[in-house]
Amino acid sequence: MIVLRAPAVPSRRRARITSVMVSLLAVSAVVVGCSTSVSVSDRTLVVGSGPGTAPAIAADIYAEVLRHEGATVRSSLVTGSYRQLLDGLDRGTVDLFGAFGGSLLSALAPGSTATSTDAVYDDLNRALPQGVSVGDPTTVVDQLQVVVAARTASTAGVDELSECSRLPAGLPVVSDRTPDEGTLAALATVGCRFGPFRRVADVAAVTAEVTSGRAVGLVSTLSTAGNDAALTVLADKKQVSADARAAPTAAGTPDAADQPAIRAQNLVPVFATAALDRDLIKAVNKVAGELTTADLATMAEKVSTGTATASSVVSDWLSEHNL
Repeated sequence: MIVLRAPAVPSRRRARITSVMVSLLAVSAVVVGCSTSVSVSDRTLVVGSGPGTAPAIAADIYAEVLRHEGATVRSSLVTGSYRQLLDGLDRGTVDLFGAFGGSLLSALAPGSTATSTDAVYDDLNRALPQGVSVGDPTTVVDQLQVVVAARTASTAGVDELSECSRLPAGLPVVSDRTPDEGTLAALATVGCRFGPFRRVADVAAVTAEVTSGRAVGLVSTLSTAGNDAALTVLADKKQVSADARAAPTAAGTPDAADQPAIRAQNLVPVFATAALDRDLIKAVNKVAGELTTADLATMAEKVSTGTATASSVVSDWLSEHNL
């Protein structure tokens, strides 16, 4: 029988090997200790917001929900354009911000033709930079809607956007903000024969122009102008809700003819993927099931008119919804 013996290792070499192994174990312990000390839960998170009262309130809601889950969140918001906030995510100076999906998609993928809630959300997910994620879309919508004088709508027999061709041709379009390039083109596509666009100072100016019959208006769904009895909102019946799926064609994609004219603008949380753990993401997504357009519009109006502070309306809303 042949017996194979392991080669003898000199005692000095054994001591050197043992020393190296001890050093490696020590280094591993330090690495593990360091990774534990900078865990997500120990970081101070920074929440961002687009400009405006309503986006800032939404950002405060996200910040408070994170705090309630145990995260440390900086008290002040970082305000900027979506491009600036995305750069902040990349640099690590912003961890989360709320965005309206259609506008963010326009910034990231100008060539996208998606308009329905689901199509916008799907395209947005594909267009996001590496390391950036979006949470569940809320039912909060900051979408431009067409309003006309109630008497004009009544005379023309119009209450849907698809019927806008019945309105007098050449009426100029007024709004307190400039719509994206595709909105006016989309209105023309569904048959609207509107005149040129003109920007006015505020929503009150839009209402004055429209009720006089001199123009049609574009106002946000977050504005109370749509509730004015002197105005009629031309409903876009093809716009699907945030939790509904557009019916696919045989080819597997929604029929373009069934897509709404104006791009969906649902509020979504956008965050650095590595910044939030699973529990924090779940906490942020709870907002999607609770916050509505009416909620945010009411809170924004109270803050804008000075009848309440942002902290008080956010606190009241969180208490009401057990968040």
